[in-house]
Amino acid sequence: MNVPALIEKMLVLFFAMAAGFVCGKRGWLDDTANRTISRLVVMLTNPMLALSSVMGKERLMSNRQVLALTGISFALILSCMLLSRVVVRLLHAEDADRGLLRFLFSFCNISYIGYPVVQSLFGMDASFYVTVLVLCSQLIMWSYGIHLVSGHGKFRWQWSILKNHCLIASSTAYILYLTGLKVPNVLASACSFLGQTTSPLIMLITGSALALMPLKNVFTNGRLYVMYAIKLVVLPVCAYFLLRNVLSDGLLLGVIITFLCIPSATNATNIAYLYGGNHELASSGVMLSTLLSMLTMPVLLQLLFS
Repeated sequence: MNVPALIEKMLVLFFAMAAGFVCGKRGWLDDTANRTISRLVVMLTNPMLALSSVMGKERLMSNRQVLALTGISFALILSCMLLSRVVVRLLHAEDADRGLLRFLFSFCNISYIGYPVVQSLFGMDASFYVTVLVLCSQLIMWSYGIHLVSGHGKFRWQWSILKNHCLIASSTAYILYLTGLKVPNVLASACSFLGQTTSPLIMLITGSALALMPLKNVFTNGRLYVMYAIKLVVLPVCAYFLLRNVLSDGLLLGVIITFLCIPSATNATNIAYLYGGNHELASSGVMLSTLLSMLTMPVLLQLLFS
């Protein structure tokens, strides 16, 4: 396993967050700017990222295998969401924050960290698994995930959900991937160029949001420490010993455990800004999980797959 490459990826996220923190302290970014950037991410850059994730990718499986992997991916994410309900209840979190905590527990930053980690551990062929996981995560994140973060009562299906740009882009990306349709190189390059700005922008507003709140709120939230101990340590270890004798596909096992080790999705912050969630708690969770996973992720993956 290429531990230095993994740590480098985590440090890049941390430094981008630190830059956002400085911008917030100096007044270059404030709540208004953060909301504007969040809207830009949701309306433009994240959809471009979703589309670029499948453009130019070589198909290594049949449609039947892709659909089977899709089912497994959805089952994995939904299992995390069900477990998050139990964990959040055990934490006795405030009602207004329960949905956001479930989001932080269930969704991870696989689109940025997943590819380099999986490739270093299991080779380039495993990237295919990550692509399908990313698409499935995006589909749930930009529908039910928004409901969790906003905390607006019980989830009720509304057709307006289908107007979400990220959901449209993720669905389109999945269709492109399943059908094997090719797009012009210039279009793929443009989507990639714009999409690559997503993670830096999100980390900037995360850092800025942290600068606008007392730092002690980040490091003294005991519920977050307990939740991340379960998410980043207990869950991956338990899943490994439960699944290693069930799954015959070693690559699939490796990708699943890697998925469970990755810190919370950075999209928590911009979704909270746009849909009325607790953006301070979202930023705290993203920062704390990123810092903690710099230790837990290399150690666990090294021990389990060395």
